[in-house]
Amino acid sequence: MARVVIIGSGFGGISAAAYLARDGHEVTVFEKNAWVGGRARTLQQDGFTFDMGPSWYWMPAEHDRWFDDLGHDRRDYYQIHRVDPSYRAYFGDVLPNEPRNVVDMPADAERAAAVFESFEPGAGDRFRRYLAECERKYDFSMSSFIYKNYYSVFDFVTPKVLFNLGQLHLLQTFGGRVERIFRHPYLRRMLEFPVVFLGSNPRQTPAIYTLMNHIDFNLGTWYPEGGFGRVVQSMQQVAESFGAQFQFESPVERVVYQGRRATGVEVSDGQGNRTHVAADIVVANADYHHVETQLLDRRARSIPARRWKKVSLAPAVLGFYLGLDTKLDKFKHHTFFFDTDWDAHFEAVYRKPQWIDEPLFYTHIPSHSDPSAAPAGGEALFILVPVAPGLVDTPELRKQYLDVCLNRIKRLTGHDLQQHIVFQHSMAASDFVHDYNAYRGQAFGLGQTLFQTAYFRLANRSRRLKNLYYAGQFTVPGTGTTMSMISGRVAAERIAHEHGRLELHTPAPVDSGK
Repeated sequence: MARVVIIGSGFGGISAAAYLARDGHEVTVFEKNAWVGGRARTLQQDGFTFDMGPSWYWMPAEHDRWFDDLGHDRRDYYQIHRVDPSYRAYFGDVLPNEPRNVVDMPADAERAAAVFESFEPGAGDRFRRYLAECERKYDFSMSSFIYKNYYSVFDFVTPKVLFNLGQLHLLQTFGGRVERIFRHPYLRRMLEFPVVFLGSNPRQTPAIYTLMNHIDFNLGTWYPEGGFGRVVQSMQQVAESFGAQFQFESPVERVVYQGRRATGVEVSDGQGNRTHVAADIVVANADYHHVETQLLDRRARSIPARRWKKVSLAPAVLGFYLGLDTKLDKFKHHTFFFDTDWDAHFEAVYRKPQWIDEPLFYTHIPSHSDPSAAPAGGEALFILVPVAPGLVDTPELRKQYLDVCLNRIKRLTGHDLQQHIVFQHSMAASDFVHDYNAYRGQAFGLGQTLFQTAYFRLANRSRRLKNLYYAGQFTVPGTGTTMSMISGRVAAERIAHEHGRLELHTPAPVDSGK
C-alpha cells in the first residue's frame, strides 16, 4: 500500500483519488478551500443556487464510464436530463439582411439539420455529412488520444495516426474547416462556439477538435440534477467509499523531496503552522504553474520560466450571478449573445489582450431546468464574459461590464433586469488567482492549440521527480470537466505502470451514506 497525497480536489484530483484508493493505496486529498470540486463550486444565497464554474454537462457516457469503472452506478447518485433546445443564440443586427436574428438549436440532430437548411440551401445535407466526419474524429480520438499516457513521441505518432492523418485534418484549423463547408455566418458561429471551452480561438484550434460538434449535436447537452456541485460531491462519495480521505482548508505549501523523489508535502493550517505529511506518491491537481513555481524549488521544476511566457492560455472570465424576482421567457437554459463583432472579441482575448467595449457573452439559467434553483417566480441567472487572462479587473470595470450586458439583454429580449435584481455577486480573474491559484487568472487551463495537444501538452509526470504526477486541465488529455476527470484515471494508470499496483480485485465499497 502506497501513501498517496493529492493536492487539490478538482475533477482530476477526485478522479485520481478514487482510482488509486480502489487499487488499495492510502489516499489523502488536501484541498485549500472549504469545498470539493475546485471551480465546480456552488453558490447558494437567498434561495438561489448557482453553478459558479462549469455549466455544460457534455459526454454523459464518459461520466457514466467513470462510475462504472469504480463499480458504481451514476444513477444512484444523480439524474441527468437533456436540455432542449440545446441553446438559443441572439445575433442582433450583425447581418442586416438576415431577418432571423434569434436562433434556437434543437437537441435532435435531424431537426438541427433543418435549421441549417433554412439558412443556407444545401446546408442540411452538408451538416449531416459534416457531423458524420466529426463523429469519426471523436471515435478515433477517444480510442487513440484521450485515454492515453505519452511516454515518448511514438505514443503519439503511431502507424494508425499516420494512416488516418488526412481525415483528422490536423493541419487545418477548426475555423478553416467550418468555413470550407458552410457560408452563412450564423451557422459558422454556432459550430465554432465550443472553441471557447477549449481555451483557444477558431483560427488556432486544430480541426480535429471539430469533434466537439459531434459532442454538441449528437451526444447532446445535459443538465445534472443539483448542478455540478452534486456531480463532484457524488465523485467524492465514490472515492471515500474506497477509503480516500479529504481534508479541506488545508493548503499545501511545499512539495518536499530528496534526490529525484518527492517524500511528502507541507500542509498549512491557515494560521502559519505547517505539518509534514509523508508520501510515496504525490499527485498535483492544483494549478500546474502554481505547483511548479510556488510548491517546488528551482531544482525540482520541470517547466523553465521561459516556457511559461510562451504557453497559450485559455481565457479568463468575468462572471455575474444574479438572483432575479422575475421569470425570463426570452431565454433558454443556455443562451448566447453573438450580436457584436465575433472576430474583434477573439482578437481582444488572444492576440491583443484588452478589455473590449462590446463583448460576446453567454447566460446560464439553471432554474429553467431545476425550479429549486430559484424562489417561486424568480430566476437564477449566470452571465459569463470570456476575457483575456492577465487583465486587471476593478469594481468599476465589473459594474461597467454588467451594465453593458444588461443593456444588451434589454435591447435584444425586452427584459429590463436592473429593477429585478435581488441578489448579485461577481467573479473575475483576481478571484480565480485568490481562490484557485490560477495562473494569470485563467479559467480553463491550457489552450488546445496543435502544440499543446496530446504528446505536446504539459506532461502528467514531473521530469525531475519520478513520483510527482499531475492531473487536471493543464495536462493530458485536455480542457474541461470531462477531460479533467479522465486525467485522473490516466495519471492513476501511469502510476500503476511506473510503480506497480496491488493485485486486488475491486473491493466492495463501504457504505458512503449516499
